[in-house]
Amino acid sequence: MEISIQNQLYPIELKRLKDIPKIIYAKGNLDLLKNPKISIIGSRKNTEYGKIMALNFSKKLSQKGYTIVSGLANGIDYYSHIGGMVGKAKTIAVLPCGFNHICPKNNQTIYQQIIKNGGLVISEYPEEAKADKEKLIARNRIVASLSKGILVVEGDYRTGTTITAKEANKLGISVFCIPGNLDNGKSYTPNQLIKQGNILVTSEQDIIDKIENKQIKNNQREPKMIFEKDIENQYMSLTSNTNKQDIIKQYPIYEYIGKKPIDIDSLIYKSNLEISKINYQLTMLVVDGIIEELPGKQYIEK
Repeated sequence: MEISIQNQLYPIELKRLKDIPKIIYAKGNLDLLKNPKISIIGSRKNTEYGKIMALNFSKKLSQKGYTIVSGLANGIDYYSHIGGMVGKAKTIAVLPCGFNHICPKNNQTIYQQIIKNGGLVISEYPEEAKADKEKLIARNRIVASLSKGILVVEGDYRTGTTITAKEANKLGISVFCIPGNLDNGKSYTPNQLIKQGNILVTSEQDIIDKIENKQIKNNQREPKMIFEKDIENQYMSLTSNTNKQDIIKQYPIYEYIGKKPIDIDSLIYKSNLEISKINYQLTMLVVDGIIEELPGKQYIEK
């Protein structure tokens, strides 16, 4: 669906941008545009810590009525969409391309699942437009402006995460940061943003209280953040109608994985594929619930 700037459905938040998209293309649940929204951003190459933070914060915020906005990139974006999808307020994905050229290609499945499970996908580009560096950067301003606040999970030095946070600062939107280990390069951006005066958070309630201007008593003890471990399993239950054979066809490495554990070296030897392709295919098969990763980077059919 095309939504012009004159249309009543057009997101009012985007009208505060200097470079306002004249048309927004949308697929899915348009009612989400009316919801209060939180954008979650971070590294494309997340750590396990970042993954857990993204999944838990996105689900908990979604459960409390905040639709999760992110950019459908790999890493933190991906896990934020999953958490939002599992929660009641769902998720909005902002594309740097048209609907016929999903970027990155490996997120085609979650793109479809977002729409199928009550979410929304939007873009300022017609369906045949392909992503490029300029469009990837331009997407950041939409991710920033749609929401009442931005949550930064992880980010390296000089990343798109920093660009999105700066855009939010310009618009007067609160930037929230999950602090990270000083020894980890992925913690650079959130830690640096905290030093610059942005808001350190340790629970989803910190974000909600700030956005809703709740007064917190100084002697009030902050409730402990309880991390859930079953969010990805909940996501799998949403996608259980996807045909297993259709998924397997996309990842040739599957034919070498059976009921007995097999390690990476054996998979390299048997498949003759590049290690980067093997790692990608294994990751997607694990996420899709087709195989299981065991300790020691071994894999087994579920």
